[in-house]
Amino acid sequence: MREELLRKKNVLKQYENYGYSVAFYLLEDEQLAVKASVQALLELLGDEDFFHRTHDHQKQQTKRIFIKHSLQIRTTNLRLNTKRQHA
Repeated sequence: MREELLRKKNVLKQYENYGYSVAFYLLEDEQLAVKASVQALLELLGDEDFFHRTHDHQKQQTKRIFIKHSLQIRTTNLRLNTKRQHA
């Protein structure tokens, strides 16, 4: 089990900076990009199929998952800001 987690960690490490760059580009905020990155990496960690795909497919999926989490955080953040302005 420990070996399997180390293997997955090493695979995810290959995409961590790339994914963070995607998140930061979309969010333009370091803290929000970190939050999106953590959520995206956790989702990828839970996807066993991800670790059996080719590098190109993993990179595409990484981009898609990081975009998804970034947009969710951006939407949530915009809603919170809107509520604060109207309060």
